[in-house]
Amino acid sequence: MKRFLLLMMVCCSSVLAIAPGIITNGARDKPRIALTFDADMTPGMKGLLDSGKVKSYNNTKIYVLLEKYKLKATFFLTGMWMELYPDQVKAFLKNPRYELENHSYSHPGFLQPCYGLPGVAEKNKISQVVKTKTLLEKYGIKNKFFRFPGGCASKSDVALVNKLGLEVVHWDVIGGDGGAGDAKEIVKNVLTQVKNGSIIVLHSHGGPKVRFTDAALKTIIPALLKRGFQFVKLEELLQSH
Repeated sequence: MKRFLLLMMVCCSSVLAIAPGIITNGARDKPRIALTFDADMTPGMKGLLDSGKVKSYNNTKIYVLLEKYKLKATFFLTGMWMELYPDQVKAFLKNPRYELENHSYSHPGFLQPCYGLPGVAEKNKISQVVKTKTLLEKYGIKNKFFRFPGGCASKSDVALVNKLGLEVVHWDVIGGDGGAGDAKEIVKNVLTQVKNGSIIVLHSHGGPKVRFTDAALKTIIPALLKRGFQFVKLEELLQSH
């Protein structure tokens, strides 16, 4: 897990150096933070669902916790995930505290290597963004932000997304719930990094490789509230960016 986090931090640092224009945080002058969740879905993950080896890639325990504390949150959805869980998308839409944004269609790594994610041909990068943007619009959602799978992107990738009318938003707090050995790791990762204006990245799809997100949130949420942080949507956090 430590190796994964080190790789993630190295990747994100290099990506930021290569690709200016990626937003990683909001204003630092107020104790406001954005809790964001990626809902990944790849052809491989879908295959595990279809075969019955994985029962679900929708961790509903997270939504129960968010509702318990009446928190605002932002979900970056892959198009494939939206197609598999349309009822959950509709449930999100009924909650005004939630914001839904674009996380590509099938979660490829736009810049390689990218944590084992398959690559995507240059000619197909636009469709990865537009297909999910179109799906969001079909639900009446005005797509504003895009997050690259794995945070892997070149300067030209960011420019492409910007040309499509979207801002690229990543994070400055890596929860590390993907592959975490227990909830304590995630809790430590978040609580030691958060500061005013932070954007926290976690995952809402669950599954065998993302097992402890909801358990970690049971500690993370009250701890951050006790510190005086206000949870806001990304759009709110970045209004003065």
